[in-house]
Amino acid sequence: MSPALPHLMAPGRIGSLSLRNRIIMSPMGSNMAESEGFCGERIQRYYERRAAGGAAMVIMGSVGISWPLGSPNWRQVAISDDRYLPELTALVERVHHHGALAAVQLHHGGLEAINDSQAGRPLLCPSEPEHAEESLTRYLTADEIATLSEPYQAETCQVHYKVADAEDIAWVIGQFVAAAQRARRCGFDAVEIHAGHGYLISSFLSPSVNKRSDAYGGSIENRSRLLVEVIAAIKAELGEDFPVWFRLDSHQFAAGGITNEDACATARLAVAAGADAVHCSADGDHSTGTCYTEGHSTHVPAGFSRFAAAVKASVDVPIIMPGRVEPAAGDRLIREGSIDFVTMARKLLADPDLPNKIQQNRQQDIRPCIYCYTCISQIFLRRHVICAVNAETGFETERSITPAATTRHVAIIGGGPAGMEAARVAALRGHRVTLIEKAPRLGGTVFFSGASYPPNSKLVAYLGEQMKTLAVDVRLNTEATPALIQQLAPERVVVANGCGRALPDIPGIDLPHVLDGDQIRSLVTGEGLDALESKIDRFTRILLAGAALSRVTANMALVRQLSKLWMPLGKRIVFIGGGLVAVELAEFLAQRGRQVTLLEEGGTFGRELMLVRRWRNMADIEALGVQCLPHAQVLRIDSNTVTYRNSSQQERTIAADHIILTTGTTANLALADALENQGFTVHTAGDCNGVTYIEGAMREGYLAGQAV
Repeated sequence: MSPALPHLMAPGRIGSLSLRNRIIMSPMGSNMAESEGFCGERIQRYYERRAAGGAAMVIMGSVGISWPLGSPNWRQVAISDDRYLPELTALVERVHHHGALAAVQLHHGGLEAINDSQAGRPLLCPSEPEHAEESLTRYLTADEIATLSEPYQAETCQVHYKVADAEDIAWVIGQFVAAAQRARRCGFDAVEIHAGHGYLISSFLSPSVNKRSDAYGGSIENRSRLLVEVIAAIKAELGEDFPVWFRLDSHQFAAGGITNEDACATARLAVAAGADAVHCSADGDHSTGTCYTEGHSTHVPAGFSRFAAAVKASVDVPIIMPGRVEPAAGDRLIREGSIDFVTMARKLLADPDLPNKIQQNRQQDIRPCIYCYTCISQIFLRRHVICAVNAETGFETERSITPAATTRHVAIIGGGPAGMEAARVAALRGHRVTLIEKAPRLGGTVFFSGASYPPNSKLVAYLGEQMKTLAVDVRLNTEATPALIQQLAPERVVVANGCGRALPDIPGIDLPHVLDGDQIRSLVTGEGLDALESKIDRFTRILLAGAALSRVTANMALVRQLSKLWMPLGKRIVFIGGGLVAVELAEFLAQRGRQVTLLEEGGTFGRELMLVRRWRNMADIEALGVQCLPHAQVLRIDSNTVTYRNSSQQERTIAADHIILTTGTTANLALADALENQGFTVHTAGDCNGVTYIEGAMREGYLAGQAV
């Protein structure tokens, strides 16, 4: 059977290499090395899993050519000495065993080499940088600030600079050449030079950083000279048949940074020096939280395609492109001739088998990336990479789905992500699974959240499809009472029935214009409208009930569009609580013309969001005019106002047509306890243990499916 995306799955060539399709695992730092840069079992299994999933090539990301010098990550893999070769060779052999090629990205951190500063070594750079005002810490918790600043607390730490002279430049070139030689001795099929993302070579390329007036600064030819000399030196040493390419910022989203025209000129010079391909990424402004979501971990679908297409028109070698590229978009871009290969990072963390599933025409079975930035955020917190929707990522040595020794009947209570993931894993292990959900559809709170954050809808759709594929007995509109469970008589029970709610003790909390999370969900989905009798008028209830009956509210994409025309909410909206739910809904409402204020008792907004996404979300809602008031203690609610006490102990009053409570969620273990008291073997997962959000729900659901 021919794949549905024939251009994406067609064989391709880079230099002397033949690739089985056009999907490459993008190089990304994983923080999974053992101590001192060694490539141990954990990271070997991590890359092997992506090769087994059908990627044409795996590029091992961010490997230090001079480790520990130039190292930006807590646990960076090293290739700076022959002592690293045995384990790197083992990794290559594992990748090759599955029919994939293996490349290694050679890296020097330059101005981003945090480990150099921690050890008191100077940061190598083209010229001493001008320090921009830092704008990230105001969005962080105290614990996160402590973790991020940990390297700078060392007694040896000293942030200072070494402007590269001729001897330094010769040393850098020699380090790249020696690393490339080791890569070939390990069996790697190619090397990629990291010339992007603010690291050493990128800083030479960027006119906003490189202020030199010698042969390595000024003109684009001079700023490209270091990259060109590295490529030429590797080619001279290893021969024309050993492929070498480079990762380039095809655009820099920063004032005075690399333009796309600059990138095209650099690409021409590098290809003339022998580069076999160009990997077109991008970079952001490193002084802002949007750096990563504008740059290489873009939040814009196929966000680099116009830049990559311009580079392709400038050179006659293959163009490789990352950047939130959905498979169908990648197929189209290749068909149109804009690019030649797609690199996927986040998508292959979410589903390593994505290439194989496309080849087998099983796109409905691809676990979607929800672009929550859980993966990249771990790097800032000095942890190894994980994935919010795939509990196996980063735990390939500990977690895999294997047949159960004894097959059982398993009852799962709750059809949200935790329950569906538990059902999926249990069914794959061979158990007979009954899933009980009181609502008329699956997805739980995440289904509703698809209105404000569309990628979540894809996760619900994927998990729902797995329930069908795996023949899980799904019983909707069913209350999971102890009596029903007694009747079903399962051998194991998983309770994943969501959180409880407790209203805060605030005068006026029961006024009609005050809505909690469940009531907001009813407004969006049209379910449970009886509970809204005192909150909305009869006409609105009839309208919402009709939308639910006609299944309009079953389509969150349609709800998003219709909500731009009408919503049963007033103009001025105040949130009590400034966590993840409040931040996401604030953006949704502000985009629809509402004046939104967030009142947060603590000092951090969106604290449950992973760092990189939090930075993005906070920048977006502030740009929309959302007012975020920290250290705000709500004192009372009146018919059209909220009164609170601020950090200066002043009482302030603001107008509110509607008030939305996003606080007061609690654990909800009453049913689990009751079933245990009746003698059932019970496991719990997800928000019934206390709100865990998607990453926690998927992880706990996976582990519960393993445990039954």
